[in-house]
Amino acid sequence: MDEMNKKLESEVLEEESAYEGVLGETGESEAVPEGMVAGVVHISEEVLSELAKKTLSSIDGVQPASPGIASKLGIGRKASEGVRVVLEDNGLHPMASVDVYILVKFGLRIPDLAWDVQEMIKKNIEEYTGYKVKAVNVNVQGIYFKNKVPAESVAEEAKGEVKQPEDSVPELDKSVQPEVEQL
Repeated sequence: MDEMNKKLESEVLEEESAYEGVLGETGESEAVPEGMVAGVVHISEEVLSELAKKTLSSIDGVQPASPGIASKLGIGRKASEGVRVVLEDNGLHPMASVDVYILVKFGLRIPDLAWDVQEMIKKNIEEYTGYKVKAVNVNVQGIYFKNKVPAESVAEEAKGEVKQPEDSVPELDKSVQPEVEQL
């Protein structure tokens, strides 16, 4: 493990030395080598959160869940629709930690599904932003039995405002009704 850490540190030092002279200590530009552009790109936690939510919506058998009472009361960082992102900006290599709160469809193997969630979120964030993902913490909040539960009904259920479904009889398609011989 120590060898791996030393190798990672040496790679980081090599990359940092490549950027020496581009930005001074005050952040103002000095001589910029030809072919390089000085400047910084910051990607907000909300953007990373949206990427994680979009990834969650693409995984069958998973849907976002509420992260818990602490988030609803405003304690700690804001969690949006089952995803919370913490960004550590240490200069050249920003790192993200992602907490996802999910419901899993009944009958699916939870450890396998959690692994898929971790891998896909990590892959998408790193691919689309270039940020490294330090951790993807999967919090399974429950299971569900239907294919997809609309987010509105989950929120209404939590508030005690469950709407009864309207009794509607689907209209029959007349083209598939059996023909009846008339006498």
